[in-house]
Amino acid sequence: MSFTINITLKKTYQHLPLIFISLYLIFAPSLNIQAYDDKRIAELLLIFLILSAIILKTGKTIIPVYSHFSGIQKTIFSALAIFLYFSAFLAADQNHAFLELSLLFGLFFTSLSIATLTLKNNKSIQLLFYISFALAALFYQVTFFTAFLASFIENIPLQWPEPFSGFSNVRFFNQYQIWSIPLIAQPLLIYPTLDRRLINSLKIIATGWASLLFASASRGAVASVVLAMLITLLVFRKHAKPFLKLNSFFLVAGFIGYLLLFKLIPSIAENKVTVGWIPVEKATSLHGRTELWQYAIQYIIENPLLGIGPMHYAYYPGPFHAHPHSSILQWACEMGIPSTLLVISLVYSGLSAWVKKFYRLSNTQKLYIPSHLWIALFCSLCSGLIYSLASGVIVMPLSQIMMTLIAGWMLGIYYQDQQAKLVNQKQQIAFMLIAGATLITLTYTVLPSLLPRLLSYDTLPYQDYPTFSPRFWQIGGIPH
Repeated sequence: MSFTINITLKKTYQHLPLIFISLYLIFAPSLNIQAYDDKRIAELLLIFLILSAIILKTGKTIIPVYSHFSGIQKTIFSALAIFLYFSAFLAADQNHAFLELSLLFGLFFTSLSIATLTLKNNKSIQLLFYISFALAALFYQVTFFTAFLASFIENIPLQWPEPFSGFSNVRFFNQYQIWSIPLIAQPLLIYPTLDRRLINSLKIIATGWASLLFASASRGAVASVVLAMLITLLVFRKHAKPFLKLNSFFLVAGFIGYLLLFKLIPSIAENKVTVGWIPVEKATSLHGRTELWQYAIQYIIENPLLGIGPMHYAYYPGPFHAHPHSSILQWACEMGIPSTLLVISLVYSGLSAWVKKFYRLSNTQKLYIPSHLWIALFCSLCSGLIYSLASGVIVMPLSQIMMTLIAGWMLGIYYQDQQAKLVNQKQQIAFMLIAGATLITLTYTVLPSLLPRLLSYDTLPYQDYPTFSPRFWQIGGIPH
């Protein structure tokens, strides 16, 4: 009896990071305690858990995946880490620079941990993620449409970001949603024998999720999804047709639902629910982004090698925002051109290897996971990457976790058919030490700004912040 309990506890502990990831995915979008900071705090808790698991297991939770990396890849990662360290070390505010750096390291370790879990049990991970995506979308839609219905009944005009509760800005919702749009309906292709009630429920969830995409009035998010689907068609050709037909169907259904709920019905009923429902966001207009990009380009010209330091666009802010709404410009101006080129090379080589392996396995009929999932993950990653070029996808906590999850999931799938290479004890200890250093640095650098937010916002010195728009926290900028 005692032995059985010990085994059960051990298995529970081993899967604790995965359980926490699933809970985060399901409930974090609907959290509305502090709208933005609650999601950052939940993200930090997740990273703390992952890093602690790596330390306690002496690095074994991520070694299986890292052992598959080629010598060139390991060299690029090492060079990237060196560039980032010196960029943070030479920054004007080292505490905030190393806070951002340790967060990036924590996300990297989280991605490797997800990849390792996928290596060991991909089918269970796949099912768990699909359930998490569906429940997250369902819970959020219940909140959204409850607020919409109440406003409709009372004939009260909605005001942004309502009814997108849980997000202090509707664009933060888009930055999160963009990753799951290509995946939400995937079970219909991968599990054709699902119970009819589950199929119908999933169709309703997928249609509603697409309706929210159009209701958010984000041209960039819609364009990113459509462009990602076109790229997917060009890359995977006939293999992508079932996936694209399915997603196109729900996008069209979602658009029709949006027209009915937000245009036709309110107009016929002479209801004011959506009268003047237009987001007023200077930073997301083309002119606003251009101005932010100009500041970023100026910083790149002045600091081409190491940049101005991680998070330091918020130290030298543009007129109204703490980041430039562009992943490439943000990375280049804050961490330098060399590290930006290294990141681009990793992303390009990763996507290229993903496509090449798909065709190699398909041609030999050795594809060990459903082709639809292989294609959908590619489309999801492309959606996020494209949207990040003109939005703060790599800044916001929920979108950071989604990006980390998709990348880790893809890594685990990619290496699933390969035998892990042997690693020595020194390598395991090295990972443990790096994870430990990351955990200590993240804890030390976040506490000064975390504690006031847990206690009271009234203790924050608002007058010392150069900008109030979000970066690490809802109140953005680096006080100085």
